[in-house]
Amino acid sequence: MFRLIQLHTDSGVPRIGVDADGYVSARAALAHYRTAPATYFAVGRFDHEGTLTEVILDPICGLDGACQRPASVIHAKTYERLCERCAKGLEVLTVPQLARRLGIACRLAPSVARFRQTSLGLRAPSGNRIAREFADHVHDPAWRSELCAELATSPIALNGLLIGAGALSHRQVLDLYPALCTLGDELPDSVRTDLRRATARPLSPAGVAGLRLGLLNS
Repeated sequence: MFRLIQLHTDSGVPRIGVDADGYVSARAALAHYRTAPATYFAVGRFDHEGTLTEVILDPICGLDGACQRPASVIHAKTYERLCERCAKGLEVLTVPQLARRLGIACRLAPSVARFRQTSLGLRAPSGNRIAREFADHVHDPAWRSELCAELATSPIALNGLLIGAGALSHRQVLDLYPALCTLGDELPDSVRTDLRRATARPLSPAGVAGLRLGLLNS
């Protein structure tokens, strides 16, 4: 049996949530995962007793597939899949290191199609830069304005927002909360709506970001 799983950290300890729906194959579960990648972390394989025995990661970099490069590492705090280009300058884990941290076997799923090498790949550092700068610049109105302009046109900017917000420590969230809420109010309408909706699944990367930006799903 295969189910979609979510992952977040609680005081630095990874916690896994499990979706109720089951699938007869990893392929079927991955197909559903790709319809809402910001909601889930990966596909989980469960034995007949309901024990999670393996984590199967999508082989594509990023939350929304915009980069389209093969994923090779995992962000150490948000557990986002990243290619070598998008991971530059960020703290990452290899797949075996992730498996040791979770205490569960992990692997990347086989590639389902040839990866597109398009101009989107050249813009990947945009999301990387946003993730790196987020904690130090979210209080800056000019930086937030730039971010919102990028969010309106670039899906890779959303990746950077989710990674940056998700990587904040609990202390940073408390210290930066007024600025985070201001950013939540300033987001483009479509992004704000999606993140608010995602808070219904608080273990997802988008759900974590939405909650930290003060966006509650009412």
